[in-house]
Amino acid sequence: MTDTGRVRFLNRFTSATPAALGWLSARAWTRAGAMAAVLATTPRRRALTAARRVAIHLTGSMMLSIGVALMLWNDFGPGPLDVFIVAIGKHTGIPLAFALWATVGSLLGIAWLMGRKPGLGSLATPIVIGPAIQGFLEVFSQFDAPSAVPLKIMVQLVAITIVGVGAGAIIASGLGAGMGELLAKAASDKSGQPEPLVRVGFEMTWLTTGLLLGGPFGFGTLIVALTIGPAVGRGYRLVDRGLSGVGDVARRQIDAHRVATPVACAS
Repeated sequence: MTDTGRVRFLNRFTSATPAALGWLSARAWTRAGAMAAVLATTPRRRALTAARRVAIHLTGSMMLSIGVALMLWNDFGPGPLDVFIVAIGKHTGIPLAFALWATVGSLLGIAWLMGRKPGLGSLATPIVIGPAIQGFLEVFSQFDAPSAVPLKIMVQLVAITIVGVGAGAIIASGLGAGMGELLAKAASDKSGQPEPLVRVGFEMTWLTTGLLLGGPFGFGTLIVALTIGPAVGRGYRLVDRGLSGVGDVARRQIDAHRVATPVACAS
């Protein structure tokens, strides 16, 4: 290659690298990363009662658990983070719920040591979804998983949609940051690197380690990696619009009551 050719190649590479890094850092390959990405761009949540927050969080946790269990039952490849968690369970011989608790708990502990303290929601989410995923998987396992690839793809997309809405509800509950957000923020604080790029680095690490440990990687894992970010974003917007609608109805009822009260007293 001539000197002129080398210069042209280097110019093309250096001009393409920032764009490639920007595209890469904007992606979210795991549900934890997708939730962190949505939380990073979400305006401050509206005021909700404590009971409503807990109800929304539990509903979201159950939906997320159903979606993940559906992916595992489908045997087409779960999400990148689940590849890692299942691999940990296989190598240690512990149940899936304990593998999830050990993984998420360890990562939360690392984030805490790095200066990001977990909140109530950070601790509650893995406690709830660990046994729930295992329980739903046992229910689904009573039936044969689809064998035809088109049906597997359909089940995978349905599961991703359910996970997206469930994760959106957990975000909307406003009970605290998740493991993905805490870890990415903590590592970004310490390293000085942009948070989205740090988040993707963690996601690639989970996926690569899960593969090396023999986790259940498949074509469905690629589908999850490409679609989970948009699914969680749409799920959050759907739940947020629903909460806005409920709030509007409540406000209209209160306003109607205020208007009707003087009339009733005058009569």
